Amino acid sequence: MRRIIKVPASAAGFTALGVGGILFSLLGLPLLRLLPGGAPALQRRTRSVIHRFFRGIVWFLAKAGLFKVRTEGLPDRKALDGTLILATHPGYLDVVILLALLDQLTCVVKTGIWTNPLFGRVVQAAGYLPALGPEAVLDAGAQALARGEALLLFPEGTRTDPGAPHTFHRGAAHLALQGRPPVLPLYITCTPPLLVKGHRWFEMPKDSCDYCIRAAEPLDLPWLDLEGLPVPLAARKLTRWLEGRFNQETAHAGHHPHGDQAVHHPDP
Repeated sequence: MRRIIKVPASAAGFTALGVGGILFSLLGLPLLRLLPGGAPALQRRTRSVIHRFFRGIVWFLAKAGLFKVRTEGLPDRKALDGTLILATHPGYLDVVILLALLDQLTCVVKTGIWTNPLFGRVVQAAGYLPALGPEAVLDAGAQALARGEALLLFPEGTRTDPGAPHTFHRGAAHLALQGRPPVLPLYITCTPPLLVKGHRWFEMPKDSCDYCIRAAEPLDLPWLDLEGLPVPLAARKLTRWLEGRFNQETAHAGHHPHGDQAVHHPDP
């Protein structure tokens, strides 16, 4: 697929994201609020709409030749209840693809989206967590995990520069220390890179991208090494441990066998 076709496809995809979000905020969300069940039911239904809408976006972009989505070892969604999911973040579309693959995830949204008069209504109804400050995110994240929700977190807080080592904030470590939830690492790669940090929507690679989401085994965190340490020191030490594990896995990503994998072309 030539780049000249990918650019309008990318424009159409981004336009659909914006227009679809506006229409759902103005028309779909008020209708969902009329249904019974209160806030929990509204959250579940809103997340389901987002999941299906993102599946349609991913399907369209895949058909247009921008990428193929491949998963390795991704657990069944129900097995992730109460799990802290830590994902690498190489490209802009990471969260779109993850929410398309996994329904009913809890995620953290930027303040600009949370306070937006249109999109803010959608993410608030979905029960996503606003990035209004570290303490607020930690409290809300711990509560979500305690309720049995699957919490998606990008521990770097932003997209990673291609080839750069992973550098984490301490939020993931604090959440792991608070409730000791299962911690599932997701290693996301995109070859060639697509919409990485600093790239604009029309900067498309010539070849179709291999978008791989690889789930490793839940992490066996070094609890014995953290025992008795003050929380700030334990969080700092655990953050360094997580960085080391993710950097090691990323460095050896090319050596993993391609068993237990699936190529996804989500139906719209």
